[in-house]
Amino acid sequence: MKIGMNAALVRSSLHLGLLQENEPGIDIVLFRDERLAGVIEAAFPGRGLFLGREARLDPHPLRFVRNVRANRQYYRDVRKRVEALGIGRLILFLEGEPLERSILAWYRGKVELWEEGLSHYVDLTTPLWYAARGCVQILAGFYPRGALVRRADRGGMLVRDRFAARNLTLASPVLAAPEEQVLVIGSPLVEDRLISRAVWTRGLAAIAGVSPWPVRYLPHPREDKAALPALLASIVGEGGAGVTLAPEPHGIAPHAQAHGYRAFLAPVSTALLDLGAFGASLFVADLFGQRRISRVLRGWADNPVDVAADEAALRAFFAERAGD
Repeated sequence: MKIGMNAALVRSSLHLGLLQENEPGIDIVLFRDERLAGVIEAAFPGRGLFLGREARLDPHPLRFVRNVRANRQYYRDVRKRVEALGIGRLILFLEGEPLERSILAWYRGKVELWEEGLSHYVDLTTPLWYAARGCVQILAGFYPRGALVRRADRGGMLVRDRFAARNLTLASPVLAAPEEQVLVIGSPLVEDRLISRAVWTRGLAAIAGVSPWPVRYLPHPREDKAALPALLASIVGEGGAGVTLAPEPHGIAPHAQAHGYRAFLAPVSTALLDLGAFGASLFVADLFGQRRISRVLRGWADNPVDVAADEAALRAFFAERAGD
């Protein structure tokens, strides 16, 4: 094993894409989601190292105590395994999660913080929401230091990203030729209890009522795809316009490569950054009752995607797209 190895702790396919384009010779790819094992092996053969993950909160008294103990031991085990690797430079993508915070507490090598999507640039949740989340994590035995705050101290890190520091690149997918339809990219707003199903329905109905083209809905991985066709069938916009489930594949890059759209909309989604179709993209958080998120997105100076404050702004956007 060479001394001073370069390692990255990844959590998503976006992270892997950034690594492949900007750091293809990385020595070790640490990961905690077993679903990434195959794609990591394909992209970085023989360089993946699975760290496992914490046990989730369990209300049963005996399992609760057992899981808390196991979680505390988990961080000690990760430290022992990672220290043995002799890593001299570590790339992280998340700064506020327990595993990353536990590593930052003892790791003394060089640290780089790479972007992980919209949350790298802006705070989409309130400090109170994040503090409440941290309290639940502490109760479950997750790493406690810094659990109540969203951001790490970036002073000792090299920060790399696409839109602020502009020292990372990521090739946009080659999009299919535009067809007479609009794509709404889903967000787990209902699943995360940020909005009700009724508000979600009204947001989609508003888009369908304004759009000059048929509207398709591309679900987020955490949405229930089996239930969506029936839910979407109940949506009726102005003039009887509806919304249908977008066809497979459902991953944003392969989907946009296979199916063409005149416009791409999302309440809030990193996908609008990854597609690179900035002139054809629009954030519509306001239509889904997320006024705070909408204000945050409008206030982000480096945001390459326009933000619609209301239906009038959406109509103007569609009118411009229709004239292209």
